[in-house]
Amino acid sequence: MAPVGEVYFPPLDRCLSGEHQLLSWQATYVALSQLDAESDDRVLKKFSGDPQTAALLAHSFSPYSAPTPQTKSTFETKTSSINVTPSSHARYNIQQIKDDSLWLSHETKIDEVSALRIAVLEWQTRPATQLLNGDLGDEASAPFASRIVRGELHSSIFDPGSSLLARPRVPEADSRSDKAVGVRRRRLLEIYLSERRFVIKVSEYLTSGAMCQKSPIPTENAGHGKLRSNWLEDIGHSILSTWELGIGERANGMSFIVGAVGAVRSRLRALERGSGWDQEEEMQEEVDIAWARTQILELIHIMQILVNLLQSTSQMMTSSEVLAWYKLMNEVAFFEGFQPPFTALRDAYDLPLRSLVALVSLAILNIPSSMALLSHTAASGATTAPSIKDSPYLLHSATVKEINDILVGAASIRVLSPAGLAWAVLTQVLRDSALAVKESREVRQSLRAADKYNAADSSDTDGAERASSSRIDMLQRRSSTGSDSSQHLSLLEEIHETIGEARVDGDSLVLLANSAIELVIVIAEDFCDIFGFEHAGRPGQKMRSLFLDLIQVCISYNFVDYSASLLSATLAVLEGSGRFSDFLEGATRPDKDDPSARFLKNRDLQQRLFLTAKAHFPYDTLTFVRLCRALTINDSGRGGPEPPMWKILEELDTFACKLPASFTGYELIRTDEERDYIQLTEDLNFTVGSHDENSLMLGSTPSKLSRASLGRTFFRGTQGQLLNSAKPGIVAWKHDYSCLSYIGEVLQYASVTPDLSNPMTNSIISSEVATEMIKLMTALLSAATRSSPHSTLADATDLAHEILESASDGLDRNQDAVSVVLEIFERELFECRKSSGDLQALDLLVECIHFICALLPVIPDRVWPFLGRSALLGVGRDESQLKIVVASYEIVTGRYGFLLGSIRLFDALIEECVAHAVSRKTPTKTVARFGNAQPQGAGVSETTMAKVLLNFTRLMIEVYESTMNWRFVRKEERMEMNSRLCSIFQKILEYSFGTDDNPNLSTKLTNALAPSAEYIVETFLSRSSSEVTILPLMHILAEGVITPVTSLPTRDSHYWASEVRAVLRLVKILVETNKLLRNSTSHLEESLFKATPLLVRLYVAHESYKRPVVEAFDALVRTAAADGRQPPSLLGHLGESSAVRLLEVLSILDRPLKNSLLLTAIWRLFSSIVSKRQRWFAILVLSGSTPRETFKEKADNAGSEPILNIALDALSNISRLEPGSALSMLEFVSLAADFWPWALTIMEKHSHFLKAISEYATHIGSLAATSRENALTISADFRSIQMTSHIADILSMYTRYTQQAGNQKFAKMLVPHLNYLINNAISAPSYNASLHINLRQNFESRFTGCSLSDFKRTVLTRSKLGDSFYYDLELADKMLAYDSAWIGKKGHGFAEEVRRANLNLSVVESQINLFHSWKALLVEFSGSLASEPKFQQIMAIAITDCLKANAENTLPEAVIERLAQSRADLAFTLLQRLLEVKSTEVEVKNILPEAWNTLRKKNHDVGAALESDDADYYRILLRILYLSLEVHVSANATATKPSAANNNPSLAQRWSSTPEMITRTMLEILALVVAQGFRSLTTLLHDNQNRVQPSDFSLLTAILRTLVHIPDITHNTTHILTAFSNAQTARYASTLLSWSDQLAMSGDPIYGELSIFFLLEMSSVPALAESLAVEGVLTHILSTNLVCFFGSRPFGPFEQPVRMYRIWACGLLPLLLNLLTAVGAGLAAEIAAALNNYPHQLAQATNAFGMKGHDDPNAEHITLTMATEAHSLALITRILQTFRDAGASASVVSSQIEEISWDKAQVKEDAEGWLQRRGALRDRVVPTNEREETWSRAKPRRTEGDADNRLEEKLVDEMKAIVEILSSGNGEN
Repeated sequence: MAPVGEVYFPPLDRCLSGEHQLLSWQATYVALSQLDAESDDRVLKKFSGDPQTAALLAHSFSPYSAPTPQTKSTFETKTSSINVTPSSHARYNIQQIKDDSLWLSHETKIDEVSALRIAVLEWQTRPATQLLNGDLGDEASAPFASRIVRGELHSSIFDPGSSLLARPRVPEADSRSDKAVGVRRRRLLEIYLSERRFVIKVSEYLTSGAMCQKSPIPTENAGHGKLRSNWLEDIGHSILSTWELGIGERANGMSFIVGAVGAVRSRLRALERGSGWDQEEEMQEEVDIAWARTQILELIHIMQILVNLLQSTSQMMTSSEVLAWYKLMNEVAFFEGFQPPFTALRDAYDLPLRSLVALVSLAILNIPSSMALLSHTAASGATTAPSIKDSPYLLHSATVKEINDILVGAASIRVLSPAGLAWAVLTQVLRDSALAVKESREVRQSLRAADKYNAADSSDTDGAERASSSRIDMLQRRSSTGSDSSQHLSLLEEIHETIGEARVDGDSLVLLANSAIELVIVIAEDFCDIFGFEHAGRPGQKMRSLFLDLIQVCISYNFVDYSASLLSATLAVLEGSGRFSDFLEGATRPDKDDPSARFLKNRDLQQRLFLTAKAHFPYDTLTFVRLCRALTINDSGRGGPEPPMWKILEELDTFACKLPASFTGYELIRTDEERDYIQLTEDLNFTVGSHDENSLMLGSTPSKLSRASLGRTFFRGTQGQLLNSAKPGIVAWKHDYSCLSYIGEVLQYASVTPDLSNPMTNSIISSEVATEMIKLMTALLSAATRSSPHSTLADATDLAHEILESASDGLDRNQDAVSVVLEIFERELFECRKSSGDLQALDLLVECIHFICALLPVIPDRVWPFLGRSALLGVGRDESQLKIVVASYEIVTGRYGFLLGSIRLFDALIEECVAHAVSRKTPTKTVARFGNAQPQGAGVSETTMAKVLLNFTRLMIEVYESTMNWRFVRKEERMEMNSRLCSIFQKILEYSFGTDDNPNLSTKLTNALAPSAEYIVETFLSRSSSEVTILPLMHILAEGVITPVTSLPTRDSHYWASEVRAVLRLVKILVETNKLLRNSTSHLEESLFKATPLLVRLYVAHESYKRPVVEAFDALVRTAAADGRQPPSLLGHLGESSAVRLLEVLSILDRPLKNSLLLTAIWRLFSSIVSKRQRWFAILVLSGSTPRETFKEKADNAGSEPILNIALDALSNISRLEPGSALSMLEFVSLAADFWPWALTIMEKHSHFLKAISEYATHIGSLAATSRENALTISADFRSIQMTSHIADILSMYTRYTQQAGNQKFAKMLVPHLNYLINNAISAPSYNASLHINLRQNFESRFTGCSLSDFKRTVLTRSKLGDSFYYDLELADKMLAYDSAWIGKKGHGFAEEVRRANLNLSVVESQINLFHSWKALLVEFSGSLASEPKFQQIMAIAITDCLKANAENTLPEAVIERLAQSRADLAFTLLQRLLEVKSTEVEVKNILPEAWNTLRKKNHDVGAALESDDADYYRILLRILYLSLEVHVSANATATKPSAANNNPSLAQRWSSTPEMITRTMLEILALVVAQGFRSLTTLLHDNQNRVQPSDFSLLTAILRTLVHIPDITHNTTHILTAFSNAQTARYASTLLSWSDQLAMSGDPIYGELSIFFLLEMSSVPALAESLAVEGVLTHILSTNLVCFFGSRPFGPFEQPVRMYRIWACGLLPLLLNLLTAVGAGLAAEIAAALNNYPHQLAQATNAFGMKGHDDPNAEHITLTMATEAHSLALITRILQTFRDAGASASVVSSQIEEISWDKAQVKEDAEGWLQRRGALRDRVVPTNEREETWSRAKPRRTEGDADNRLEEKLVDEMKAIVEILSSGNGEN
């Protein structure tokens, strides 16, 4: 046994731990067959390159060796406990796996290690198998899959008891029970059989691909210029190198061909022998059938390999190889009577078996090489065959005789007829060559005898002999016989004598040829392309080429004459089973090896078939037209000097017709030639006849249809060739004309012929002729539009126009070829009603539909109006002929060519509508001499387009809802139909809702699709419980569960999977569209939740379903949680068992094939589950256990590994992960931590995760690497930034978690890792403003009628970061490709600019996300580390960076508003924290200049800024400015330079502000923000009260209060006075007070309080207080309505409005005190008189601390405001008394200063009383606002006092001050 490769079968512990998933041969084949240029092929490449894999592929006929002691020893070593540790907690049972392996080895006779791999493979796929085969409901009758097959899935699918939608119940069986063991071992046998046949299939696939790779094979999904990687070809060639082909043998003495034939023999014997496996009775037959099926499939694959090899080599096979095949086939009668041992297998594989037998039997003869060998052998005159081991079979007489005997004996076997015909040709050529050699030898012998006779009579004997000898030597130079006298026969004569004359006679030869032709047609049409579709159809083309070689040999050697049957076979070989519709859609890719290309390059085929058919045209119209069409299909694939088919048709030089019976006006000419030629002696006029439908007859009068006459006039002297010997003769007249023009005339005639389907009509034009001609026209147009990869769209369109013009040359002035075909189509829509059952009429309709499809890209402005008025759709009519034709014909026959054609047309119309959406809106330019008049489709009305598409949509939705109940001859047609319709509906929704955020669809570029899109939404997303639309979706999904995965796929088998994928994509976009439109939950979404058991089974049913299923699940989960209601529970609908198995399957992720798109989709689904309120399923995802098991103390089993642990393990090596994978995992972990805090405990316990991501964030690199230019070229930059963003989120949440636990170690440990975030996270994003501005301007200038925003993606087509992130580049490519500027020269056009813009926006998006994450992390850190000096520096840096970034903004308005607000919020929060800890760092004091710079750049005019739309952002800037000023309040605050600055010069540069600069900044703030700001704010309040908030005035007051407390400011008296004087601030403040009663909000005079407080702060500056007095502000204040209220009644602290008392106690009294203090005696009398004007307030103040009446509920309460009032009055009275006592010395008249009516003595007595009764005072103190409430809960500042709280402490201090002031002898205050 070959050593086991590490890749093929890694160590067992890696397989059982889940680290490595084994790759089965079935999965390998599926992956290889789906590989394209975009696929990640690294795993496949590594697997295929493994030595063990290569050895198995090279020996695929017997991949497993027999068990030996060596293999048993290897098995024991691999499964020993040192390599695999047994554990009771592990998910695997190693002993069970070993037992299963040994059982399988014993049962199948394979080595133990191979059996072990199969056993491990079974264990790894067991969850998926259980999920797929699990019981779907409570019904125990039959598995769900079988119910689908029997068609039992009906309208009760949504019934409460439906097995489809019921909670799944998978029986839990003990793995040790007999039943479980039996099921498991049956599964082992199934995998063993699958591995056997798929290893042969993979070998066949790889070698076939290598042999087809003579020219690159473009893949289905590859873009322009992208070809599949050639490593597949290399592996295929490496396998081929081990198979020695043709002449030569392997070291073991047996060639590969002989070995392959032996493998066929062994399978046939095995079928006779049986499996020999002993199973339980109920499973025995099932296992035996699976075994027999595998033998048959292996047999087919071996023969496929044989065909591929034999037709790809020019070497002749050896005798042993050819005889091995023919002897085996002779033993089994060439499978003529082959019957599989089981009824279930009979007829299933009959076609491939018999076809492959015929192909191998023909290919092994190698006709072209055999003919060349015969020619060479005849020329060389060889007499001896080479050694039997090395000689070609044809040079060995015994081999030839044996083959001849076998073939002659089996001549009646139909499957052998192609090989028999080829052998007949070979033997005939052999006979002719042998006779020629014999005749040549006899001539030489005669010459020699004559020479000898003449020599006897000659006198010069020696000279004559020398001359004779010279001649003989010359003749025998290459002969091995020595001399003719030896009588030795040549090799060919010997072979001919061996087989003798035992050859097929003439009649039998005709029968043989006819049988071969019939079989060639069957195989070419039904097998070659259908089963040889892989590798872009090259295998099918090569198989058809075998038959073309046979045809070429037959006609070259005159074995077969020109006939209808031969032409039918030729057409079958040229066209195969390729559908014409595939050619129209560009699905077929013929190349130089295609039969049609070889036909055009072969002279014999051209002369004997094509030119002959051309000579018979138009007498034999069908043959020539069909041949032209078949060759046209390859026009785009062939190269060389040959003209294209349309050019050939333009230049026909013969016109064939039947002569009238009575016509004699001609004579014979050129009688010395073999062919008969005639010449007219009189003119011959032809018109349409009335008797013979197959000829053009002489007519004396014009036809009734003269306007569409097909007449021709041949003038006297015209020559022609007689094509037959019978009379009337058929003549090919020498006549130059255009076949295209003639076809146009014929179709015009057909357009006015009443009934084409009636054989008695007076016309030569039948429905079949018209059909074929239209089909040819369609092929020509389609070939023209893609004539060359180097031609432009305009060139292709011009060529198509030229073809149409040629076809229109002979038509009436008012008609052209297009109008003629459309007339035929329109008429046939109604005529088909009359000719019920006529399939030819339906074929004509189908081809007309195809013609319209081909015409659409060329002349869309002819197609749209036609469809708008055609009866096909019935736009504006009561009925649609499409519905009638389908109902009358196609539903009855079960064949739907017309409907499929209509669906293709619908699809093409949508694509055309979108492709020219912009060009139609482009204004028509002035017609230049060599320019186009207008863009394609510019003349089409969008209203017409919308109506056509809407009618199509309605009809197709009806079709879609009905197909489930129709009969289909080919079920693939139904699958294709549904697949196309779902894709069409999806495209309509994507085009309509996928770009442009405008909710009005009619204003978008795709407005023509708007009615269709709305109709689809209305139909599929209805709230109605009707199941008419939902049921087909569910039925298709249910069928997907039983999707077959076979090693013998056919061309159409992919429709099964494509139909399911299309439905899944449609479901996804429907759900997302409903979310986009913000509609309520639809019935579709409800049904999908019920059908979740079906969806999870789809995930494991087929590899290609995985990503669509996951994306559909994701959309469903996200949408269900979008409307705020509790979404349906996934776990509830799935059931615990299915959910656990689904999680086990999903936990495999994208292993083993490494599909990055699938991986991203899975992690996104996990992210949705944990973040979208799927509570119970989220627990399962995060913990690995169901909720039931989670609450148990001990789980019964180990369960599945938590997905969170899988993510943490992977991210522990984050630097090794691909950025896309790491990004999706980080997002999942971040959301898990955010929504499930207990997930943080799992992270805490993980040993490496947090350290790994922290270090990754440290080493991520500098954001400078993503500068504006680099960001556009390095796509990994935005991924790295986005990854760092998620890491910051995770660290933020984990920091919060640790802080809540009182652990600060993690936060302190993390700080050193934050350098990257500190330096880059807040900096302005790398937005390339010039790129976007210039692109927008240039784009709108170039493409009028649209803008870049039209291509902006919506959430419906959410794209990952990259080159199509923001603008839909694919859609733009489709719409704008018509303009050369889009691509530009050398690719530097608008497309490249849009791509760069997308990349730039991707970087910007990731940077913004990084900022938000850093913001959250900073806020968390600031809660615990704010007291740390080093972190205070980080906070100050962050604040400064936020302000700088906002000041230097270059982003668009929409982006900056959100980002700037968020930055400002962060700066405000951090600054608050710094003030709370009283930071003394110099960085904190230097925030002020940046704060002022940011606000000033925004707008220094407060009123104007608040009037704008971003007033909230400006308010936060004002708050930041206020806080940054608060730092400077304490003049004695000290600060130190940051320690980091000593080591980092860049940090030192941050703090370059000097005290003088800061002072100037403060003065600017005072002038612009406070003085002028209050004025503009007051003005704005007057003009628009809604724009101003009371907090705005409070903020300005607070800023003023802060500024006046800064010593450096108050020293600048002149500047302050100037600022307030210029702004007239005092006047505006007093004016605001005067309005305040009118601006009261619900009776609350809030603006009165704000204005009086602002004046109070102004008065605290003595110079300003004097200014207020001078300006008469006091008089103004006292005269306001609000202040006058105090004279009418008292206002206390508990009387409404409460604010009035605050105005009095905290505003007016302190203001009077400040004025009195600043101005002095000059205001004493005025203030005293003013206070006495408010006796009620003074009386209340006198009794404030005394006992009140019991009727007052607040009588016992004392407030801090009362104490403040008494304190102010005490000071005022004391100062007034001082002035009164001073008298003249103070420049006052004492008598003018009134005594204030306030009883000082009583107040003093009451205050002293309360101070003596502190306990009673404490009980009566109550807070009156939020601040006092906070003080009441705060501890007192002084510990030596006996106050209980801060509020009491303040009140006691106030009372003590009152007592002190009022006590006599205390001196001045």
